[in-house]
Amino acid sequence: MKKILIIRLSSIGDIVLTQPVAQVLRETYPKASIEYLTKKPFIGLVKSFGCVDKIHIWNNKNTLLKKLREQKFDVVIDLHSKLNTFFIKLSVRGRKTVTYSKKHFLRWKIIKKLTNKSILSTVDVYFTALSKLGIKKKIEYPKLYPNLKQNNIKNFRKDYPDRQLIGIFPGALHKTKIYPLDKLAEFINLIPEDWECKFIILGSGSEKELSEELATKSKLDLMNLCGEFDIPDLIGVIDKLDGVISNDSGPMHIAAALGIPQIAIFGATHPKLGFAPLNKRSVVLSSNISCQPCSLHGGDRCPKKHFLCMKSISPELIKDSLAKILKF
Repeated sequence: MKKILIIRLSSIGDIVLTQPVAQVLRETYPKASIEYLTKKPFIGLVKSFGCVDKIHIWNNKNTLLKKLREQKFDVVIDLHSKLNTFFIKLSVRGRKTVTYSKKHFLRWKIIKKLTNKSILSTVDVYFTALSKLGIKKKIEYPKLYPNLKQNNIKNFRKDYPDRQLIGIFPGALHKTKIYPLDKLAEFINLIPEDWECKFIILGSGSEKELSEELATKSKLDLMNLCGEFDIPDLIGVIDKLDGVISNDSGPMHIAAALGIPQIAIFGATHPKLGFAPLNKRSVVLSSNISCQPCSLHGGDRCPKKHFLCMKSISPELIKDSLAKILKF
């Protein structure tokens, strides 16, 4: 085995969960070139895997596909399984091509409440591609290795040497995955002074308005750095934190892959779909009401119009969970 191509075009959380596949391939074929095809925003994320030799950017598609075809990959592994990746596989023409078993039907049955089964982890699902190559391995937790551009990252430890630094990611891609800001601010306002916490709001540039609203609602002086970092630097910042609080989102999986103590809040989605953080230092909060999960990735509004999946998670519960993970 000389050349292996992994395909996963997006997004942050899904890409993080492919890291164990790349790591197992590196261990199984130590002399092979492990290569990865993804979109440009995620290059730095894949670089942090610590086991990928070369990254190909999914742009200028016709030229790229010709270039990939000329490299004559021994194996092409599709960990995305969409229509466009189907055509990518056809174009690249690897000597062997495998696609992971997406378990789409099982996830549909879970959402429709037609089964009591659950998915252990999406990593487990990705490992079905390895089994098709004859590689039998128990799932491993994702790991990321920060590669900091130190001049672009504030030295939080130096500025707050005696504080517990808690990163808060208030956003998510879909509204029904976002914990209500009023309740999140209420949680922050419950924190006793003697806990000596410094809360840092983080997230993408598109969540800037959300972060400003949270800062306004909070009585504490929050450090708002939402939208300030690209993905590689965000990984470095999270690695410096004492704890992370997030919704079911990409940063949740980054924190898990770094082994940071974390609280993960699930609303319209649910851990049984396979997206719980793989982190022994995590607390997962989910109300587990009968209509949950209502979707695989969340939506714009609650189908039942009550949003109890999130509203049932109290600020006091988040405070108690923070005390648990940080041992206050």
